[in-house]
Amino acid sequence: MKKILLVIIVSCCFSACLMAQEELGDTQVGKDTLRCFSVKDCVELALNNNTALKNARLEVGKAQATKNAAFAEYLPSLSVQAFGFAAKDPLVQFGIADIDNAMLRQVLQTLNAEYGYLWGYQDKVSLLENGTVANAMITQSVYAGGRIRNGNKLARLGIEAANLQHDILENEVIQQTEYIYWQIVSLQEKKETLFVLSVLLDTLHKDVKSAVDAGLIMPNDLLKVNMKKNECALNLKKMNDGISLLKMALGQYTDIDWQTMVLTDTLGGSPAPESFFCEAQQAVAQRNETRLLDLSVEAESLKKKMTMGAALPSLAIGGACLHHTLFNKGNYNMIAFAVLQIPITDWYKTAVNMKKHDLEKEIALNNRYDLAQKMELQTNQAWFALQQSWQQIDLAKSNVEQAEANLKITKDYYEAGLSTLSELLEAQTLLKSIRDEYVDCCIAYKINLLKYRQLCGR
Repeated sequence: MKKILLVIIVSCCFSACLMAQEELGDTQVGKDTLRCFSVKDCVELALNNNTALKNARLEVGKAQATKNAAFAEYLPSLSVQAFGFAAKDPLVQFGIADIDNAMLRQVLQTLNAEYGYLWGYQDKVSLLENGTVANAMITQSVYAGGRIRNGNKLARLGIEAANLQHDILENEVIQQTEYIYWQIVSLQEKKETLFVLSVLLDTLHKDVKSAVDAGLIMPNDLLKVNMKKNECALNLKKMNDGISLLKMALGQYTDIDWQTMVLTDTLGGSPAPESFFCEAQQAVAQRNETRLLDLSVEAESLKKKMTMGAALPSLAIGGACLHHTLFNKGNYNMIAFAVLQIPITDWYKTAVNMKKHDLEKEIALNNRYDLAQKMELQTNQAWFALQQSWQQIDLAKSNVEQAEANLKITKDYYEAGLSTLSELLEAQTLLKSIRDEYVDCCIAYKINLLKYRQLCGR
């Protein structure tokens, strides 16, 4: 018994040294640069640095900009125009020679010939050879068939939908970050088990080699121990590579240097599932996906109203201020106007489009009902999986205790000559396998708990 305790103490010390060496790595990272992170720290960093989540926040900003543009339709529109021209020939030319009445033409020509030079008159009038025109016009929509009001409502739905999409993606980022975090913890726990097994194999190798050298047993037993040691070393290399790759993935999610990353959370301390139970229907009603389905139905209703508004009369009023120099001097004028537009030929097309929106709304209602049923089933499945993983932890823990007792008994039998080396190696391998299964059960429970809490809106 004392020998077993000594082996465990030595293995723990050896494990701690190797873990510290691995964290420092081949790049000789100093201790002062190592940074500790809990799962909560990693989630917060992922929420701040994840690229997809940043883009989702930008989509919310785009939806807000669309809403602002839709609100601008309520405001009057003001436009200013300026126009200037210079023609090669006057655009309007009219003279005495252009009069069709021959008698009147003859009289005017005679008068102009005798007296025109005294009064400064010419026999031809030219207009619009050059000039400038400037105007300012303001228009206010009075009624547009409800399209402005419904367009603003649709834009508000767009903002809410963008926020819901952001929240859904946020949950996915949280879930993926925790999944990677706990996978790293899982491999670290399994690596510690390998360290323990490695220390036991080292001790066993010394004992077997001494027995072979003394001629007490065949070299075949030493070969078995060496094969087991090589297998353990290869598995340890795979564990280290797996941890490095997962840390790289976690670093990409959180913008942390994976070489300086030290994870502090452990497998213990998971609460029982009963305190998190919620009714499936209530959970579905609280989910963001359900609200998105409701928004799709509301959006189709608003689109139908906007289509109908395109076939209704529209009324706008406005005014304009005009200044021009078309007749060689500046002139000012002001105009007030009203525009009433009544679509006539679009009634049939509008009716067809409204029927299309009715069908789209019915499709959205069917999808909402179908997906609500599937989400309810998903919630129940998540609850069953959570309960099962909790029960598997208890079973795996019991198996670990039995495997440890079995290894102790087998080792005592082997030292007493009542058990073979193969049986001892098998007992060690069995303990490692059962411990790994226990770690997997703990990780699965944490992941299942996170999924279930998210499904319940917690």
